[in-house]
Amino acid sequence: MPMARNEYLRKLLSPGADRWKEMLVSLALLAAAAGGAVLTRENALVSAGMVVLALGAWVVGACAMVGYVRWYFAGEVERMRGESEKRK
Repeated sequence: MPMARNEYLRKLLSPGADRWKEMLVSLALLAAAAGGAVLTRENALVSAGMVVLALGAWVVGACAMVGYVRWYFAGEVERMRGESEKRK
């Protein structure tokens, strides 16, 4: 059974080291869709579809970035706690 969109975005928002993959793929898809929207200006329907695809890619990339940053900062806090305990 495929994962629902809300579940997928919740998964991306949770801390994880592997979120950089979704982040970079979404960035590439965003750039390609934005370029496609510019190139297909004559056909408003296709251009609007490309804009919707670009916005969707941006949302997925932003959620993945939040999950990656949460993982990164949690690791740094843990490292600082370990160094603080070693000093005592």
